Amino acid sequence: MKNLFVGGSSEIAKKIAKKLKFTESVSRTKVSIYNKNYLIKNYSKNNIIKIFKKINKKFDNIIIFNGYFSNSFITNYDEKKFNNSFNINFKTPIYIAYLAINKKIINTNGAIFFISSIAAESSKTGNAFYSISKNCLNFAAKILGEEQKKRGVRINIISIGLVKNKMGKSVWTIKIKNNKSIYLNNNKLISQMIKIIKNKNINLKKIIIKWLTSLEFIIN
Repeated sequence: MKNLFVGGSSEIAKKIAKKLKFTESVSRTKVSIYNKNYLIKNYSKNNIIKIFKKINKKFDNIIIFNGYFSNSFITNYDEKKFNNSFNINFKTPIYIAYLAINKKIINTNGAIFFISSIAAESSKTGNAFYSISKNCLNFAAKILGEEQKKRGVRINIISIGLVKNKMGKSVWTIKIKNNKSIYLNNNKLISQMIKIIKNKNINLKKIIIKWLTSLEFIIN
C-alpha cells in the first residue's frame, strides 16, 4: 500500500507513517522515516504545483494533515488570523485534493483522507476561525466525494478530538473531576486511524474519533 502524507511532519502523521510501508511525504522539514520526502517551503499555490509536478507515481491513499490554529473571536475580528485559518485549514487541503485528482496520482479505489477536528462541530469561544474553517473543509469534502463517485476516488474525513500535542493543547482544555485534561490516547488513536486508512470499503464517510466515557469512534 502506497501512501502520500501531505503535512507529513506532524506528530500523528509521523507515528502513522512508521507503521505503514511505502509511504512518502510532502512537508516543510525533512523527515527521515519516509521513503521519499518532498520538501516544500510553504503551501502557496505555486509551491504546491511545483511539488506535484515532481510526483509521477500513483498512491492508494493521500492523507492531508495541514492544519493551523490561533486563538480567535468573531467579536474581535482579525483579518490576518481569518485568512491564515482559511488558507491552511480549508483552501490548501482542497487545492491539494484537486491537483491529486486531476494529475491522476490516485489508484483505482484509492482514497483522499482529510484530517479534520471535532472543533468543526463546536461553538467554543476562542476557536472561531479554526472551527469555521474546519467546518468548511468537512462540507467541501462531502461535495467532492459526491463528485468523485463515478471516478472511483473515495473521499473521507477523519475528525479527531484532543491530541496531546502543541496544537491540541492550544485549541482547548476540558477539565474533569480529578482536574486532569482529557486527551485521546495517542496509541489507540493511531491504531484506529491505520485501520481506517487500510479499509478500502470506507467511502463518503466522516469518522469522528473522540472521548466520551471511553474512546469512541463514530462513522456516519
